[in-house]
Amino acid sequence: MTYAVLQNLLAHRVTLTIVIILGALLLRGLVIRRIRRTRTILTVSEHRAMSTVHVTTVMVILLTVLVLWLPQIQEFILSITAIAVAIVIATKELSLCLLGAFVIRTSRAFAIGDWISLGPHFGEVIERNFMTTTIQEIERRGYTYTGRTAVLPNSLFLTSTVTNQNFLRRYQFHSFDITIEPDAFPIDAEDKLQARIEAITGHFIETAQRYNKMLEQRTGIDIPDAQPTVEFSTNEAAKLVTTLSVFCPTDQIMTLEKAMMKEFFEWYRANRESRACNG
Repeated sequence: MTYAVLQNLLAHRVTLTIVIILGALLLRGLVIRRIRRTRTILTVSEHRAMSTVHVTTVMVILLTVLVLWLPQIQEFILSITAIAVAIVIATKELSLCLLGAFVIRTSRAFAIGDWISLGPHFGEVIERNFMTTTIQEIERRGYTYTGRTAVLPNSLFLTSTVTNQNFLRRYQFHSFDITIEPDAFPIDAEDKLQARIEAITGHFIETAQRYNKMLEQRTGIDIPDAQPTVEFSTNEAAKLVTTLSVFCPTDQIMTLEKAMMKEFFEWYRANRESRACNG
């Protein structure tokens, strides 16, 4: 009886395949909708759950097609020996994407929630599947989300170097230059500027130093000290360049840069007024 039922089902492969595919897609939609309904902003675990649902749905559909149509697939493969080269060329990108997904999984280069950079792309991984990896783009200067998402073919990971920046997600080394006319001499105010910058960063410097030491232990690399620094140089136009560097919380980079620029230009204005009075 069971064999007869199985034979009857196999006789209606097309209908059964369509029903299973539609059922899998419908179930995926319901699960994704339930996850998204929980909150407006999804957490890393929720992004991971959505990615798992997508991968599982694809696996179910592929296994369904393979099981139901295996005899036909075998006959088809045997019948297209003459055009095998054309098929390889046509499916080259698909094969590379699948191979890229395999490399990512086995190398554990990154996980959902990590910050990665790949060529011009930089952002947080929010989804990955067999064909693509989706990232939420991050602006490189202020480390703020741009609101855009980028879908990267997994084949890119075979030809480009991916950098995992998750260690520097909380704290970053940030440097910027201030260029002024050579009518003032910042080196005379180095100690004063250093003291002002240390005062600005004093509320997090101990935490930054601990995090800096932790990065050194995990990576085995001698990382520059977390203490703020002030350096001076000149450029091709004979202008004076002051470089301010600080190891600071990622979400405070722009605020700290503005505060340090304010301190510098307060000194610069006072210096010019003093020179004008003495002149």
